[in-house]
Amino acid sequence: MTLKRNNRLGLRHFTLLAGSILWPLTACSAVSNEQADIEVQPKPNIVLIVTDDQGYGDLGYHNNPIIQTPNIDDIAAQSARLTNFHVDPTCSPTRSALLTGKHSLRAGVWHTILGRYMLGPEHVTLAESLQENGYTTGIFGKWHLGDNYPYRPQDQGFDEVLIHGGGGVGQTPDFWGNTQFDDTYFRNGEPEKFNGYATKIWFDEAKKFIDKQQEKPYFAYIALNAPHGPYRAPETHIKPYEKLGLGRDMASFYGMISYIDEQVGDLRAYLRTDGQLDNTIFIFMTDNGSSYHTTNDKTLLTKGHRALAEQFPDWQPNANLRGYKGQVYEGGHRVPFFISYPNGDIPAGDYTDLTAHFDIMPTLLELADIPQPNDTFDGISLATYLSGQQAIGLPERPVVITNQRVYHPSVKRPIAVAYNHWRYISSEDGEQLFDLKQDPKQQNDLKQAYPEILKKMREHKLAWWQDMQASGFKDRYISVGNDAENPVRLNAMDWMEVPDNQAVPWFIGHQGPAPEWDYVHWLTEEDKYQALPWYIDVEQTAKYRLKAYFHDAPAATPINKKRCVIQVDNKQFSAPVYGRASHCAITLPLASGKQKITAWFTDNEQSLAKEKAAFYLYLERI
Repeated sequence: MTLKRNNRLGLRHFTLLAGSILWPLTACSAVSNEQADIEVQPKPNIVLIVTDDQGYGDLGYHNNPIIQTPNIDDIAAQSARLTNFHVDPTCSPTRSALLTGKHSLRAGVWHTILGRYMLGPEHVTLAESLQENGYTTGIFGKWHLGDNYPYRPQDQGFDEVLIHGGGGVGQTPDFWGNTQFDDTYFRNGEPEKFNGYATKIWFDEAKKFIDKQQEKPYFAYIALNAPHGPYRAPETHIKPYEKLGLGRDMASFYGMISYIDEQVGDLRAYLRTDGQLDNTIFIFMTDNGSSYHTTNDKTLLTKGHRALAEQFPDWQPNANLRGYKGQVYEGGHRVPFFISYPNGDIPAGDYTDLTAHFDIMPTLLELADIPQPNDTFDGISLATYLSGQQAIGLPERPVVITNQRVYHPSVKRPIAVAYNHWRYISSEDGEQLFDLKQDPKQQNDLKQAYPEILKKMREHKLAWWQDMQASGFKDRYISVGNDAENPVRLNAMDWMEVPDNQAVPWFIGHQGPAPEWDYVHWLTEEDKYQALPWYIDVEQTAKYRLKAYFHDAPAATPINKKRCVIQVDNKQFSAPVYGRASHCAITLPLASGKQKITAWFTDNEQSLAKEKAAFYLYLERI
């Protein structure tokens, strides 16, 4: 008997042939001639691509005649297309739901800053379930669910990690000076320098990861930072859109997407050439509505946009949907979702039932024949629905979408309830009701005409809210003193207790030598920010060396103050700042347990006033 294994082709089929022996067999384990050819069905590989801030209408396939996305359009044509697929209106909540099968609020993620974006280790992730069932797992690009232990991807089921920090390249948790070109990213927690454009690096590294998987199925999570602002792409991809008459910002935004399209096409070609495409579940989706705002009313378009409208009369900005990123109208959370799996017999076509991001984990586990973890899913498996039985349809259910970009969640925040063709919207401004069957643009509020439906939708919202409240909205504490991360680097994007009148320093603002919109930043505007506490959980009582920096360590920016102050709960510790030093160092004992820690600089040696915030703090157990 001979065991043949197709390692390189990704089919990974085992074939048993009578007539020769590969290993010793006892009499009771002998294989008869009737068992001449036995195939063991391999687990499918999984490639999940998620772009950042690309809306439903930012694709050629969705009737955008300006943007060039031929490869993604081709994938759409060959895939099952979930045309009524919904996510959260912003990125971290979507990613938490995608990776846990739970509503983002149940997963404890409802913001993108303030520590409210950290995915707690009590949740079982898709990567952990796959890893425990024989998969090798890798993430490439954007994580944005926590930059410190125990919230990092390597703590949450990923074997191979190559990511930028925070929610985008150049944000405060990222490596100092990154601009999307020739940057330093974090490989399994360690900084590593790269040459080239960020999007290409994520795809190139994903292909290297795939190429190494000879023995085991793999999960490659390619989570892009593009086309999130600031809009930066190689000039080769911006200029063609400028020649069409687009302004610099729109040309850059579309250029980022066209670059993604090329890389997606190259990856598909690589998988096809390598013989892996048939046994790969290949998904393309985006994380929320478009961040590039135009208008659906062509009478209100800018002069440049009016010219585009005349040049492309069939163009409907934002696919004719109302709302953008951060909003609970359809354009803020309805996104493209294309899935193909040739060996899984998923027919191409439009699947119109209501689906959502938290359905993906249970769906992938069923397609891979992996049992559901002992955890509660809000989503349902779509595997049967995708197997050609879409005519039967999915069970009716409400899907709730909310934007909770505040320190504490509230039922008064914008909330949408999707149920069949109805859309209910509520916020502090009141309630609205739309019938998408008659009014896909959500222009006609029908709450007066259908009071019973309004009442039913309101009841869905309140029942959902009570359920989420019962799960609890937790503060997240960053672990200090654990061997998994020592030293720990804290950054100002994770300050807690931020007052309503103070912005959060989430984007540093490094810029390359190219024209672009002056994106919101804190570099050179540091005096707008008062030092605030980080929440930490000290795991070991010990001595710790604390280093407070004005800018991050690689910047080596002089502090230009006389003293630094570190406050642990209500105790203050002070040390001199010498000359043009970029940091101060204080060694002190920290007791185990949860506590608050704040760091700042001052010239006032009497009151130790908070004159200049420390935007970074390193804590090392010694």
